[in-house]
Amino acid sequence: MRAGKLPGVVEERSLLMYMETTDKKVGMRRMEPAQVALSERNDGYQCMLATDQMGIFGNDQTKAFCVGALFDRVCGKLAASGAAGEVFTISLSLPPKCEEKELKKLAQVIARAAKERDITAYSLQAQGRYESGEEGVVQMTVTGAGKTPLRPVQEALQPAGKTVIMAGYAALEATAVFLLEQREFLLRRLAAGYLAQGLKKAVDTDVREAARIAFHAGALVKTAGEGGVYAALWELGEYLDCGMDLNPYDILLHQETIEVCELLDISPYMLASGGCLFAVTGDAEALLAAYRTAGIAATKIGTLKEGRDRVLHNGEEERFLEPFRAEEMYRVLEGRMRN
Repeated sequence: MRAGKLPGVVEERSLLMYMETTDKKVGMRRMEPAQVALSERNDGYQCMLATDQMGIFGNDQTKAFCVGALFDRVCGKLAASGAAGEVFTISLSLPPKCEEKELKKLAQVIARAAKERDITAYSLQAQGRYESGEEGVVQMTVTGAGKTPLRPVQEALQPAGKTVIMAGYAALEATAVFLLEQREFLLRRLAAGYLAQGLKKAVDTDVREAARIAFHAGALVKTAGEGGVYAALWELGEYLDCGMDLNPYDILLHQETIEVCELLDISPYMLASGGCLFAVTGDAEALLAAYRTAGIAATKIGTLKEGRDRVLHNGEEERFLEPFRAEEMYRVLEGRMRN
């Protein structure tokens, strides 16, 4: 299998269906939409566990960004459930030709990224892979754990009529990687200063504050990652077992992302999007006001409805969301490297 996130259908039929639960569908749907697991409840708190993975590759600057973005994904998931990461485990799967000096440099990058995020307690382990078709790609998995106060028992969310709020910008991770790895190609059409400005925006993938604001507003939160905003919205609909009416023109994008994606002939909606989240709320104006006060870009992108149709309205044209299949960022980079 390729680097990164499993296709949704593979994950469900070959992994999640074997989880220990009397009702497989209910068991999966009880998981937080940010893929956070809840432990046994005690002492007025519940322990939270969040995990994610990413392929760490490219030049030194790209690797440093990817490591930090992966930490941001996991910290964002914990914050979406009201928890602060207290302890983390990091696991590295190394390609056959990875030398010790490269491992040492990567460990230093991880330590620096953890310190920048005030992560002081973590364990780090690594193992080599017997063979790999992904030359130079280190598979990195981060798992974070924390505690959050118990909330009063609430009735199940009735999704129909609720608003979907987006906070943060789409495709930040992929934009940063493209700007770092495809710089020479992009410089043929875009000015160096413009690319630097885009990179400064794209490396801001920390959504902890946006997640905390939504959590305290009582919203249900889904963070984005590999597969982009479309994959995150599909997974949100699966969790809530509902349909959606969405306007893709309202999805927040930096202009630099739009231009980079046009040059690379790729849709920004299916690119790695750590750095944004979706919040489901019954009081959209209050949540948007909270984001404005905090200086966080946010907007309404659609509503939830009965049924299973998740519709994207492009003027008079309509299309439907589909399950995640593969991260487009890797495909674009592989294709350009071959050429």
